[in-house]
Amino acid sequence: MDEIGQKLRNARIKKGYTIDDLQQVTKIQKRYLIAIEEGQFDHLPGDFYVRAFIKQYCEAVDLDSNELLDEYKAEIPDSQPHEEVTQEDTTKKRAISESSNSFLSGLRNYVPQIIVGIVVIIIIGVIIFGMVNRSKSSSQVTIPKDTSSQTTSKSKSKSSSSTKKKSTAKKATTNEVSIKESATQGTYTIKNLPANKDTDVVVSADGGQAWISFTEGTSNMVWQQAISSGDKKSTSVPADTKTFSIHTGNIQYTKITVAGKSVDLGTTSNSSSIVRTLTFNIE
Repeated sequence: MDEIGQKLRNARIKKGYTIDDLQQVTKIQKRYLIAIEEGQFDHLPGDFYVRAFIKQYCEAVDLDSNELLDEYKAEIPDSQPHEEVTQEDTTKKRAISESSNSFLSGLRNYVPQIIVGIVVIIIIGVIIFGMVNRSKSSSQVTIPKDTSSQTTSKSKSKSSSSTKKKSTAKKATTNEVSIKESATQGTYTIKNLPANKDTDVVVSADGGQAWISFTEGTSNMVWQQAISSGDKKSTSVPADTKTFSIHTGNIQYTKITVAGKSVDLGTTSNSSSIVRTLTFNIE
């Protein structure tokens, strides 16, 4: 066994480590540790790893790695072998240096010509740029003189269209059916119904049964019946009728629409006021 390997092995045994213990401490594979102890450095991955592994081994068993490496440096492979510099290499380096200097010196002689060439290129570029811009300016189309009048005409047309749209919107809003309760409770005024056209009145029940009677004018009872929750009764009021009334026996379950517009009947849970007569006057 190699002397350095024996020294490391003795230090390990003195420390009380097995090879397996040392592998855990140094993280070096077991086979490499055995090779170091047996002096078989050629079994390691390379010369660099020989010194590195020995240094780790020394630190694990409390040996001075620098002292050990100096003491046995003749036996341990050098991780950075020195290369001999040959006369041929020196000659090659000198030739390369001289060639580089010669090129730079020759380039220096042409600096004035290079500067003149750059200036000429810049002048040519400026001339070409000016000619292109002049050509573009001459090819632009002249704006017609009556453009302003055309613009004014378009503006007036847009303004007229906008006014028509607003007028149409106002008319639509004005012609919307309106149903409002007057100062007298249970009396409603209906406005903006379509002229010369019968009016659809729908009575329905929601949440419970409601007993209903429908009267046109002041005394012409058209129908009366009990309407169950979820059912409805539709009546077409003639165009010449100016008033009609609906009598309900349970207003809290009664729903009424006139010309598709819902009538706000309010809400009440007072049993004394669930019977109600509602009068509708058409203007």
